[in-house]
Amino acid sequence: MTHVNDDVLAAIALDDPDVDPADRAHVEACPVCSEEVAELVQVRSLLRAEVGMHGAHRVEPGPQVWERVLEATRDGDAAEPRPTVQPAVSSMADHRAAGTGEARSRRTWWVAAAAAACLLVGVLVGRAVWAPGEATLPVLASVPLTTLDASKQQEGTAQLLGGQGGQGQELRVDTQPMSSGSGYVEVWLINTDGKRMVSLGVLPGTEATFSVPSDAIQQGYTIVDLSREQFDDKPQHSGDSIMRGTLPV
Repeated sequence: MTHVNDDVLAAIALDDPDVDPADRAHVEACPVCSEEVAELVQVRSLLRAEVGMHGAHRVEPGPQVWERVLEATRDGDAAEPRPTVQPAVSSMADHRAAGTGEARSRRTWWVAAAAAACLLVGVLVGRAVWAPGEATLPVLASVPLTTLDASKQQEGTAQLLGGQGGQGQELRVDTQPMSSGSGYVEVWLINTDGKRMVSLGVLPGTEATFSVPSDAIQQGYTIVDLSREQFDDKPQHSGDSIMRGTLPV
């Protein structure tokens, strides 16, 4: 199967209206492309303020991260040939066409920048979580993840890892294979007040480890929730929970 290229995936994640409908249809039907778009969408949402969380819970990338993003973007921009400048615009139609070309050029730059940021953040997160040779973090708490229906069937497990005090904590999620429908599966921490929640990230398969915002557990974000989400650029929880469990902390 021929997949769409990275530029198209980034454009879909950025809600570019000019994406070919055939490419959109392919991404919706293709598990591989859907997963890649889901990861790009999640990185985009992480760059915005998390819904329902105070500033203290935001994970701000260090200045070196943005320096590397800008460097990657500049390198990509240098590699792109500059559009030819026309000597004059002879008519209103030509003027409109030129304006459209400039707008698309700017949009292409933003797509390239977003793709570079997504790839870089993904690499940095991957290195931070999966770097070989690091000591295994202690398990602070563990909870079975069960369905929300009457059967309460266990479909997975969540483990809180790290040290006491909320610094450097991680959440390891391990589940049975599940269907994400036409979207993707997202992992959340819900506050015990039932109103506030924070997204930890996209679950790409059946197992992943996520960084937990500092002090989140201490402030009551102890309910682990897995939900089905759609590619609709809505950062809020969809309400379609698959499984859930409360950490005994």
